[in-house]
Amino acid sequence: MNKIFIYEYLSYFSIVILIITIAVWNSFVNPSDNIPRILPTIIYNIPLLIIMIKLNKNKFSTYIMSSYIMLLYFVVGVGNIIRSETFLLGLILSVFSMIIFFSSIMYVREINKPSINN
Repeated sequence: MNKIFIYEYLSYFSIVILIITIAVWNSFVNPSDNIPRILPTIIYNIPLLIIMIKLNKNKFSTYIMSSYIMLLYFVVGVGNIIRSETFLLGLILSVFSMIIFFSSIMYVREINKPSINN
């Protein structure tokens, strides 16, 4: 299997895991008392859903943009690690956002490799 396909599928798989984790955590595991359950789920998942739809086109710029957005999810994950009641969510967000970040960067690198060699 080609490296490009591995990075592509790794990005898809990690985004799906992030979407499911955020939805389950905000709806069932630790819902907020002050705001409706669906609101944080929608706010956190809309950028991930947009990225997932755009990644189907395998455009070079989408992978670059997804790597930048994953840095924001990493910061949110690190912020959640600090609190003891959201430690697990923060750990999952941090790990999978870094997986998406590195797989996106490596995808872009593999796509650019022929142009660099020429």
